[in-house]
Amino acid sequence: MFDPSAIHEYHDNVRAKIEAGESGFAQSVVDDVMVSYETASFRGPIWGYDPIAFGTTTRLSAILEEMIIDVARGEGIASPRTFSRARVERLVADLQSFPATYLKPRRRAELLHAFYLAEEAPGSALLF
Repeated sequence: MFDPSAIHEYHDNVRAKIEAGESGFAQSVVDDVMVSYETASFRGPIWGYDPIAFGTTTRLSAILEEMIIDVARGEGIASPRTFSRARVERLVADLQSFPATYLKPRRRAELLHAFYLAEEAPGSALLF
């Protein structure tokens, strides 16, 4: 397998850290690409590899937002103290700002609030 950046090994290491409960890591598949996130990384917080998309620009905050949503849905994984409470609150507020006729963002806002922000929320430990 062509893997010049050893990205598969990196993803394996991140997954092991999540499974061990080490704070600050998340992983999900975003747009059919495995993506790993490190809260405190000197190399850059988000790592993924897609030879077709290589060289294209991406809004990293959009990838992180999708990972936050994926973890709330049970489609991604994260360890404790990975996502900023302020970022999740801002994402919820942004999604709630859509008109009521746009159900998808409203439902996402409800999901995120229930998973991360509500009293005794199951995902509250993932926030710092």
